[in-house]
Amino acid sequence: MRRIIFEELKKVSGFEVDVRRVHEKSANILMFRLLRDERQSLGKGEFQVHIAVLEGSVEMRVEGRSEVFKSGCLASVLPDLEIELLALEDSRILVIRDDPLWVLRERRSVRKFSKVDVPRELVEKIVKHSTLAPSAGNVQPWRVYAVKDESVKRELAKASYDQEHVEEAPWVLVVTASPKESAEEYGERGEKLYSIQDTASFVTYLTLVAKAFNLDTCWVGAFKDEEVWRIIGSPEGEVPVAIVPLGYGEESPEVPPRKGLDKILRFL
Repeated sequence: MRRIIFEELKKVSGFEVDVRRVHEKSANILMFRLLRDERQSLGKGEFQVHIAVLEGSVEMRVEGRSEVFKSGCLASVLPDLEIELLALEDSRILVIRDDPLWVLRERRSVRKFSKVDVPRELVEKIVKHSTLAPSAGNVQPWRVYAVKDESVKRELAKASYDQEHVEEAPWVLVVTASPKESAEEYGERGEKLYSIQDTASFVTYLTLVAKAFNLDTCWVGAFKDEEVWRIIGSPEGEVPVAIVPLGYGEESPEVPPRKGLDKILRFL
C-alpha cells in the first residue's frame, strides 16, 4: 500500500472527484494493487471506510457477507466491521478511511496569527455552523460581535490584560450570553447557569468549526467584563463570556498533558 497525496486523488483515481470535498486531514487515503486470487485484509475501521475499485474486480467480504465490485464501483462500510478483499482479477484499489475527529486532535489555543485576511463570508459560515450547539430548551442565548476594526481590537486587547494576540488576529469574536432569555424559560437556574452553559457550548463549537475550515482560535476568558461590555456597545442585559481571536495560526503548539481516564471517569 502507498499513501496518496491529497492533491493526487483525482489523478490517481481516474474519477471525477471534487477533492475539495475530501479534506486532506479528515481522511487517510491509500492505494494498492492486488493480483488475481490475492487477498488483503483491511481490518476494522474506527469510522467509515470507503473502497473504490479503480481497475479489475474484487469480492468484498464484510462480517461473513460477500459481494462483487467491479471497476468504477464504490462501497462504504460502517465502523467496526472486519473487511477482507479477494481479487477476482488483477485489480487496483483506493481506500479512504474517515477520520472525523481530526479537528479535536488538531485544535490548539493559538497566540500567533498570520496577517492573511479571513473573508467576512467565512466568518459568517463559521458562526452559522456553530449555532448547531445545544442549548437548554433551544433558547440559544448567545450573541456574537465580530470585530475587524484595528482600534476596537486594540481596546479589547487592553481590556484583556494586554494579551497581544487579541489585537493581532484578523478577527476577534466577542461572545456574550443573554441570561434574561434563559430566565424567561427556566427562571433563576436559567439565568445563572443555563445561559452560561449554553454560551460556553457555543464557544466550544466555534473553536472546532473554525479548525474544520483550517483557522485557529484562542478561547480568552481573562478580561475586564465592564470594559468589554462598554467596547461592544453596552448591549442591555448581555454578559461577556469569551473573547475569541480568529485567523490563520503561525504556530503549532504541542498537545498539553491530559489527565488519564482513571482520574476523570467513574462507572457507577
